[in-house]
Amino acid sequence: VLFRSTLSYPISVHPVIRTGDRVVAEENSAVADVRLEAVALGPASVGSAFDVRLKITGKVLRAEALAAGRAALLVEPEVQR
Repeated sequence: VLFRSTLSYPISVHPVIRTGDRVVAEENSAVADVRLEAVALGPASVGSAFDVRLKITGKVLRAEALAAGRAALLVEPEVQR
C-alpha cells in the first residue's frame, strides 16, 4: 500500500521508530505548538504513518514518523454537521 507523505524528503525503508518506543508527538498550528509524550503502537520509517497512544489520555491517534523519537500528529478532517 502506497501513500503520499506530507514530508518533502523521501520515505526511508528502515524503521526509525519501533513498537513500544517513546515518542514526542508534535502538532503545530497557527493557534498553538503542542508536544505530547506517546508510545508507538507499531514500527515506522521516516515519512510513514503509524499509531501512537498518548500518555496523558490513553487516546490512540495517527502520526507520521519524523525521526527517531519524533512524530507529527496527523489531523483527521472534521465531520460537517
